[in-house]
Amino acid sequence: MRHLKTYLFFIAIACGGCFYSLKAQTLTARASSNQVGVGQEFQIDYTLNANGTDFTPPSFDGFNASGPAESTSVNVINGSYSQSITFSYYLVPRAEGTYNIGSASIKCGTRTITSNPLTIKVIKSTTSAPPQGSSPTQPASGTNSPSPTEISTKDNNLFIRIVPSKTKVYEGEEVTSTIKIYTRMNIESVLAQEVPDYAGFYSEDIALNQNPKNQLAPTKEVVNGVPYTVGILKQNVLFPQRTGKIKINPLTAQCLVDQPIKTNNVWQQFFGGSYQRVPYDVKSEPATVEVMPLPKTEKPFSGAVGEFTLKGDVDRNKVKANDAINLTITISGTGNLKLIDTLPFRFPSDFDHYDPKITDHFTITASGVSGTRTFSYLIIPRHPGSYKLPPVEFTYFDPKKKSYVTLSVPEISLEVAKGDNTSSAVTVLGPVNKEDIKTLSSDVRYIHTGHESFYHTDDFFLYSLPFFAGIFTPLLAFIGFVVGRRRYVEMNKDTLAVKKRGATRMAKKRLKIAHQSIAANNKEVFYAELLSALNGYFSDKFSIPLADLSRDTISNSLLQKNIQPETLQMVNKTLDDCEFARYAPATVAGNLQEVYTAAVTLITQLEDEIA
Repeated sequence: MRHLKTYLFFIAIACGGCFYSLKAQTLTARASSNQVGVGQEFQIDYTLNANGTDFTPPSFDGFNASGPAESTSVNVINGSYSQSITFSYYLVPRAEGTYNIGSASIKCGTRTITSNPLTIKVIKSTTSAPPQGSSPTQPASGTNSPSPTEISTKDNNLFIRIVPSKTKVYEGEEVTSTIKIYTRMNIESVLAQEVPDYAGFYSEDIALNQNPKNQLAPTKEVVNGVPYTVGILKQNVLFPQRTGKIKINPLTAQCLVDQPIKTNNVWQQFFGGSYQRVPYDVKSEPATVEVMPLPKTEKPFSGAVGEFTLKGDVDRNKVKANDAINLTITISGTGNLKLIDTLPFRFPSDFDHYDPKITDHFTITASGVSGTRTFSYLIIPRHPGSYKLPPVEFTYFDPKKKSYVTLSVPEISLEVAKGDNTSSAVTVLGPVNKEDIKTLSSDVRYIHTGHESFYHTDDFFLYSLPFFAGIFTPLLAFIGFVVGRRRYVEMNKDTLAVKKRGATRMAKKRLKIAHQSIAANNKEVFYAELLSALNGYFSDKFSIPLADLSRDTISNSLLQKNIQPETLQMVNKTLDDCEFARYAPATVAGNLQEVYTAAVTLITQLEDEIA
C-alpha cells in the first residue's frame, strides 16, 4: 500500500509538470508600432516560447505584406533550457483607417495555439514619429524603443527633373530628353509609376547600363549651392513632329529611402545608428520644348533634318538585256534617318524596276541617332543599247547651318548588250524575294525552239520503274519502321535524358496553367505557377531534384553551359520577380501577358544558347 501511494505521488507530479508545460506554451503577437502612416513599413512578430509546426498567419487585408522571416532562439541558464521561435512579417498600409489583424495559429504537439489579435491605426503622414500610445517592439538589448527622426522637406532632399538637351529646335531636329533623380538621402530602389508618353514627338529609347538600383553610376551636381547625388532614370532621343510649344509630361516614381532613426542606445549611435525603409512618391515638373517651323524651299525636300552624306553605285555597268542590275544608294550621318522613306529617282522607260529594299544600321546614344540607311533597287533593262541613269538628288535641312543642303549621286552610264533569244528568263543577281518578281509579257510568249519529248504507245507498266517501286516501297517502309522503333526504345531507356529533352515541352505545358490566370488578373496564382514552371524546367534540364534546387545550383549549371551573362541576369531577375510577387502580389506592377511572353522567350533563348 505504501509503494502504491509512492507511485501515485510521482504520477501526479509528472502529470502536473506536463500540464504546466502545456499551459506555459504561448504565441504572442507584437507590432513595432500601433500607429503608422500610409506607405510606411512596420513589423509584426509572432513569438512562440516552445517548438511548433504548421504556422498559419492571419489575413493582412489592407496591407502589402512580405514574409515570414523565421528565427529561433535557444537559452540555457543554470541548467534551465528554453526555446522560442519568431515569425516576422513586414507590412506597408495602403490607405488610412483602423485595421484589426486577426489571430495567428500554430501546432504544439496535439494542441493548436492562437495569438492575440492586433489593432493598427493608419494615419496620413508617413514621416512623423510614433505617438506616445504606441507599443513598439523592444530591442534585444532592453533599451528604449527608437523613434524616426524628422527629415527636412522632401523636395529639398529628393526630386526628379526632366532635362532636354535643347529647349528651342526646328521641326524634325533631334533633342535628347534625360530624366534625372537628385537626392541627398540613401535611396534603396526607384520604381517608375508613370512615364512620359512624349506626345508630339517621335521617340527612340537610349539603352542604359543600369545597376540593381535601376540607375546609372551616380554623379555629383550642385543645385542652388547645394550638392546632390544624381542618377539617370531614363533617356530618349526625340524628334518633334509639329511646330509650337510641346510639353513633355512629368514622370512619377516611388522611391524607397533609408531614413535614420533616433535612439538612446549608445552602441547603436557609436556604430552609425539605425535606419528604417520609408517609401516616397516623387513627381517631376513638366518640360517644354519650343519647335520652330522649317524655312520654305522649292527643292524636293525629303523631310530629313540633321547632317548627312550620300553615296550611290551599281554592281556592274555592262550587262545583257533581261539581266538584273543592283543600284545601291546609302545615306549616312546623324539625324532623323528613320523618317527618310523614299528618294526622288527616275529610271529610263526601257527599264523595269521594283520598290527598294531598305537596310538600316543605327546607333542610338545621348548624342543622337547616327548610322546608315541603304536603299537597294533592282532594275532590269529590256533592250540593248547605251543608257544613262540620271543623277539622284537628296535635300535635307541642316539645323546648325539653318539652311537646306542638296547632295547628289553623279550620272551612271550603262552598256546593255543583246540578250540570249533562246531564253526569256530573267537572271536575278541581287537580294530579291519571290514576291518581287512579276510575270512579264504574259500575253505574248517567245516561240519555243527546243524539242518536245514524246512517249511510245507500246510502253507497258509491267517491269517498269513504277512497278518495282510499288513492290519494294512497302518493304523498305516496314524496315524503316522497325529501325525507328528500336531507336525510339533505346532513346527512352535513360529517364534523365528523356527529362532533359522534354524540359522545354514540360515547361511550356506548365506555363499554360499560368496563362489561364491572366484573364482573371490573379497575380498570386500567376506568379506561383510561373515560378513552378521555371523551377520544373531547370530541374528537368539539369537533372537536379526539386529539393536540391536553389539559386546557386541554377547559376552554376547555366555557367557550365556557357550561358551569356545577360541571359543569366535575365534568369535571376525573373526568379526574383516571381518570388517577390508570391509574398506581395499587390505591389507588383506590369502587364501579366508581357511577363508571360518574356518567360516563354527566356526559355527559348536558353534552349538556343545551351544547344
